[in-house]
Parts: sequence; C-alpha cells; structure tokens
Amino acid sequence: MSSSAEPQRLHPVAMLLDLLRSIRGWFSVTSLPWLFVAFRDGIDLSSIGFLLVLIVVSVVASAVWGMLSWRATLYSIEGNSFRFRRGVLGRNERTIPLDHIQSVDIVQGVIQRIFNVVEVRIETAGGGGSGRGEADVSLPAVSRPVAAELQRSLAPRRGGTVAVAQPDAGVLTVEVPEAPQPVLIRRLSMGRLLLAGATSGQIGIVLPLIATFSQLFDDVLTPEFVMRFAQEQGWLPNSVAVAVLLAFGVLLLAWLIAIAGAVLAFAGFTLSREGDSLRIQRGLIERREVTIPINRIQAVQTVENIFRQPFGMVLVRMESAGYGANAGVSTTLFPLLARAEVESFLKAAAPEFAVSPPLQSLPRRALRRYVIRSALPALLLAALAVSLLVWRGLSELAIVPLSLVLLGGAYGWLRFKGVGWSVDRDHLVVRYRTLARTMAIAPRRRLQSRSFAQSPFQRRVGLATFSAQVGRGLNLEVVDMEATDAEDALYRLGPTSAPSQH
Repeated sequence: MSSSAEPQRLHPVAMLLDLLRSIRGWFSVTSLPWLFVAFRDGIDLSSIGFLLVLIVVSVVASAVWGMLSWRATLYSIEGNSFRFRRGVLGRNERTIPLDHIQSVDIVQGVIQRIFNVVEVRIETAGGGGSGRGEADVSLPAVSRPVAAELQRSLAPRRGGTVAVAQPDAGVLTVEVPEAPQPVLIRRLSMGRLLLAGATSGQIGIVLPLIATFSQLFDDVLTPEFVMRFAQEQGWLPNSVAVAVLLAFGVLLLAWLIAIAGAVLAFAGFTLSREGDSLRIQRGLIERREVTIPINRIQAVQTVENIFRQPFGMVLVRMESAGYGANAGVSTTLFPLLARAEVESFLKAAAPEFAVSPPLQSLPRRALRRYVIRSALPALLLAALAVSLLVWRGLSELAIVPLSLVLLGGAYGWLRFKGVGWSVDRDHLVVRYRTLARTMAIAPRRRLQSRSFAQSPFQRRVGLATFSAQVGRGLNLEVVDMEATDAEDALYRLGPTSAPSQH
C-alpha cells in the first residue's frame, strides 16, 4: 500500500472471516431455539429438513452480509491522517491523526495463517476502543506486504514519505529517514519454553477448571465406581491407594495442561529491536506481533515464583503506558531468563532499565511487625477453628489449626527478608515478596508521585512507609523502612507529595 489518498479494500479473505464470525454468532444465540423448534415433535425427515434449510439460509445470509461488509470497508492514508470507513446499512467513518497512533500490532489466527494474511490492530493514545481489549481500528485481513507497509507508514518515526497538506502550497511530500532494520535481541529456545511452562505456577489456575469439568462426569465416574473398578482389576489393594493415585493423576494432568498453555502462548517467542521500538512475536496457533515504543515503557519487573527460585530463573515483565481505558499495560518482555542474564538482556532491549544496584534491607525491628501482620489473620482463623473443634469434642485436633499461626509467622519472615530498595537521582529499585519475589526498576522521570506515610505505631519505633506511583498502573511501596531513609528518598527522587499521618 502506498501512502496515497486512494482508498484500499481488505483482502478477500475478510469475507470468509466475516462469514465464520456471523455463523458463530447466529448459532451461539439461536442454536437451542432452533433445535427445540425442529425436534419438538420428535426426529423425522421433515424436522431434519427444516433444520438443514435454516442452516443453509443462515449461511447464505451471512455470506451476502460478509460480501457487502467487505465492499463497504475502506481505509487510506490521506495527508497526515489514517481514514477508516465501514458500514453496510449505516456509514461509519473515522479519521486518526498519524501522531496519535501509539502502536500497530499484527495478529494471525488459524484461518489467517492458512491464507497467509494477517490482522492489523491500530491503537491510539485516546483509546477509542470498547475497553474490552479491542483495538481502536482492526483490519482483519491484509496481506503481509501491506501489513509491513502499514507498520512503516503508521508507526511513530518510521521511514518513507509523508504527504503533508499546506494551505498555500498544495501538498508537500516530506522525506522521513528510512526505518532501521530490526535487530534480534533474544529468541526463546524449546528447552526454556518447556521449563517456563513447567515452572509457570499456572497449576493453581488449572486445578479449579479440572474440578469444574469433572462435575460433568460425576454421575458416571463417581469415586466409588473408580475405586471398585481398580480393586476388581487388581491394580491397587485398597481405597487409600486409589485416592492417592487419583490425586497424583489430577496434579499431573493440571501440570501438563499448564505446560501446554505456556507452549501455545509463548512458542516462537522472539524479541527484536527496531530503532526506538521493541517488537515481540509469539504464539503457536495464533501468532501475535506487538510493537511497543521504548519511550512508553514505565518500569521493568523481574518475577521469581516459588517454582523458579530454586533454578534462579525469572520472568521479565514491562509496565507500559496504556491505551485509553487501560491505564497501564503489563506485557511479558521475556518469558524466562536466568537471573544473571537480566542486566545484559536489558542493556540490549531497554538500556535505561539496565541497573543492578546493591539493595538496602529493612531494619531488624521491622521484623516483628511483618510477622504479626502475617500471623494475625491465621491466629483469628485458628481461634475459630479451635473453638469449633472443642465444641464438637475434638480438642485433640486443635494442633492442626494452630499450626496455621506458625505458617503465617514464617510467611511474614519471608516477606521481611524479601524487601529491599535502592534510591538515587536516576532510578528507584524496589524488591518485595508475596509468594513470588518481584523486583521493579523505574526511572525517576517515570514517577508520577512520591509519598511518605507514618502511622502512630510506626512513629513510636522510627519507621515509615515510602511509596511511588509509576505511570497510572503500578505502585511501588516499601513498608516499615527507616523514617530517615523514607524522607531521604523523597528528597533524592525530586518532587514530593505532602507527608500524611494516619
């Protein structure tokens, strides 16, 4: 596609995509009523014929609508604006100034891969989408060369020519420096991909889904039936062994599903740098290609969940300025890196964030506060459980809920040990722990606000809470640091908000 004002149509595959989308919409809404009408008097040739006629009419109507929609959809680059027109019954036209476009991303689904076309998604600073993760403008089917030309023409600081309208001189064509060639930074190997899936921690999400799905088979595969069948076959000697085997099988299935999910999402993960932008390509079935200007990155985080900590592996994530309703967008910058590789990786991808200063720890007197905060909810829960056990005459089991208090205290100690920070005039680095250990790096110029808070209990022991807002989507907080250190952080990081007392 040239940067002329001549309107362009989508690739004809767009008609097929629209047909499939329409059919899916029709059947998802009306399939049950159709089946009821067709078979309310039983299954016979007339009811089957009626159903087939309805299906044919729906397909034909969807095909006609798809063709009309394709003919009515046009796009063009006119002057310094992108114009998008669509609508069969009503006309909908949108004009987007080129300097408002934040990102031009590419997605390739299964049907698009078959026909070697892609979807181009255009996002703007104003966020004209619906707020449900939809793009401001979506071109569902264009050829790869056209998509590449759109990226060059629409994305910020790309090469080529731009036609600029002049009130007195007509149209002036301004030459823009050619876009640099993309430079590969890192590609995820198959071994790292499988390790990322095995240590993703998604098993906690998959298990409830398996439990929900298993409800469909409760009437057939009851626990009693499974145990009786296993014993009759002589596989296991008793029901306890069957229960253990079932539990192990469910965990193994959840783990394999988690690995498969990571493979689908991150297969072929490639990070490249093209001038002032990073390009991410990933996905096995649906290929995604996202371009993010480096100057939109607000912070970088490294996340070590409990499964990856023993291996010294981290997930690298970036927080970037969001589109419209999305205040901040968290994007995987790389799925799995060795902790020792992070700094060199960031030097190549986003040098502003490639820092690894020594981190200060919390004062020893803050440990008690962390332990109490974590153990107190467990203590209240244990008290209720012990009261119930005593009331039911099972006081000998009271040790079980009381052990939760010890676990809560141990969690508080882990959180205390996980906190660290570093402050200078250029960067704020904060490390904290929930179950995962996270370290966030934010340049000082990205901080929207800084605050100092001190409760009466903190004031008694000379502690305070320092927090900084990064963009609009990330809050970095250090709880129970030295009050003098919190005040010094406010001074060294620049403008401050008024100290608060609570």
